[in-house]
Amino acid sequence: MVKKSLFLLLTFWTATLTCALHAVGQCVNTPNSGANFRLYDVATKQQVQTLCVGRQVRLKDASGRQLDPAQIYYQKTSALVCSGFTDTSTFYTPAAAGKITITQNTQNPLPNSSGLIFGREYEVKAAPPPAFEVVSCASGSVQLTVTDQTYDQYSVTIGGVAVQPNPRPNAPVTYATNGATAVTLTGSYNSPTLCSNQSTKTFTSLPAPQRPTIQRLTAQNNGSVELQFAALQPEYKYALQLSEGPAGYRTVATVAAPVAGYSVPNTPKLGCYRLVLTDACQASVVLSSADVCSVSLTAASLNGRNRLTWTTSQAGTFEVSRNGQVLVQLPAGTTQYEDTNVTCGVAYTYRVTALNGSVASVSNEAVVTTASTLTPATPQLTASFNLRNQVVLTTTTPLTPTGGQLLYLRNGSELRTTASRTLLDSTLTLGATPQPVCYTVRFLDECGNRSAESAPVCPVLLTATAANEDGTLVRLSWTALRGPDPAALPSYRVQILSPNNTVLGTIAAGLSLTLPPFPPLAGQLDQQELRYRIEAIGSGLASPSYSNIATITRSVKLFVPTAFTPNGDGLNDVLELKGRYLNNFRFVIIDRNGQEVFRATTRAQTWDGRIGSASPVPGAYVWRFEANDQSGQRVAQHGTVTILR
Repeated sequence: MVKKSLFLLLTFWTATLTCALHAVGQCVNTPNSGANFRLYDVATKQQVQTLCVGRQVRLKDASGRQLDPAQIYYQKTSALVCSGFTDTSTFYTPAAAGKITITQNTQNPLPNSSGLIFGREYEVKAAPPPAFEVVSCASGSVQLTVTDQTYDQYSVTIGGVAVQPNPRPNAPVTYATNGATAVTLTGSYNSPTLCSNQSTKTFTSLPAPQRPTIQRLTAQNNGSVELQFAALQPEYKYALQLSEGPAGYRTVATVAAPVAGYSVPNTPKLGCYRLVLTDACQASVVLSSADVCSVSLTAASLNGRNRLTWTTSQAGTFEVSRNGQVLVQLPAGTTQYEDTNVTCGVAYTYRVTALNGSVASVSNEAVVTTASTLTPATPQLTASFNLRNQVVLTTTTPLTPTGGQLLYLRNGSELRTTASRTLLDSTLTLGATPQPVCYTVRFLDECGNRSAESAPVCPVLLTATAANEDGTLVRLSWTALRGPDPAALPSYRVQILSPNNTVLGTIAAGLSLTLPPFPPLAGQLDQQELRYRIEAIGSGLASPSYSNIATITRSVKLFVPTAFTPNGDGLNDVLELKGRYLNNFRFVIIDRNGQEVFRATTRAQTWDGRIGSASPVPGAYVWRFEANDQSGQRVAQHGTVTILR
């Protein structure tokens, strides 16, 4: 009986398959036969009409007949099929989006009939993780932009909480983060389907925005403006804007950290700039710096002074610099300044800086060459001898301490033309009786304007003569000092000098003096050369004027006795030298044989007549004295001395 049933079953499936093979050309669906199946999502057990890529479904017969699952076949193809059924699997996972036809082949309940073919077309939808971008923004918010094009609709959760509105592709939306650090985007379709997916991104909140600052604006002569910024925050965007008055601001550049400055070319003559901070969530300004306005400077020369004029809308005080050095500080609201301490013919470079707290706006450079037709101020001249008996002339030119040319004159004749304010007259010759000498000077500025001649200045000329044979009495006389102010009578003091020009003493005097009217000075007792000069004060001079140094050279005096008696009686036992100004000498004694028996270089050295250890030998001896006096002159003397018993 079992064998018969098996035979009948094989006969039935053979007939079915044969029918299917013969019907390939005319294969049709049989929905009215009762054949049917349904699809269920494996994860949710829900019946589905739309399939999702990568989401598994289960195929289940819905004919209501008690069919053997091993005899239910399925094919997944692009169209209905009636043959080739070998797959009885009831699980299916679509791999690609598009249209797919699932064909079911089941046994026919009618005797001797072929199998039933039932097919249904399904849509398979893609379900990838939706693509999007997220950018952190200021004030605890993020901006989300959907870049995905797969789904019909999208929803957002931040920190696990759904937020509104739902985004659309390529349309940025800003959401509050409420302290969360992750955002999830879910994509889904409008039709009832389980096809959806999500993706999550984390983000870092931005630091609190800091107000940007333009620290320095410098206008350049080439028409550009150099701007320096305080440190920028790299998390934000910045725009450099130029004010256009009532029309608002125009963005001239975008900048970003770590840029510390920016150069704006071809700017208007005057302009006010600001730096604004923005973020990715909004196009409007988050924070803006204070406006910093350029300063426009012009300069002109007006008869020996330089006038500066500037215009600006920048608040603050003003600092004027000349040749890179600060010249003056001026209060707010100032628009002009005149520089009078200038030299004709000299080019000066000016800049004006507006200072407002830590913000500085520096003007363009204005270069002006001082011009004038004014007669320069009359120069002031002083004259004084130095310690080398040369006249030192010193000129002061009011308002023009440097530059220009000076014409020095001596007794009305041109001495030298030079730009130097100090001149050494080393050509002046002082005779035995010096003649009065007077100096004047004229100033010629760089613009060719000549000053009046200065007041004559005549230094004191000193003459010293010995009033007695020994030179212990000296007569001094000198010419009167003439200075810039002849009405201011001068006073005089005689300075007594050492050989190295140290002042040994002073004494007030008129126009002459005979010395010494007081006890000899220490250091002058054994001084062969007496040196003097006059210190004159007054006559409009701010400091003393000195005369030439006058000297009296006294003769070297030597006394050698003609005989001495070295017999030990305590009287004339030694030969010693006496005299004056015996400082640098050599004294030699020679016997009758021409042999040197004694030599002395100081007065403390004496001769007792002995030659070596031998007793003195009476007789005549020749001596020779050689010296250089304090003036450098050579002195030589000789004679004889006799040793007596």
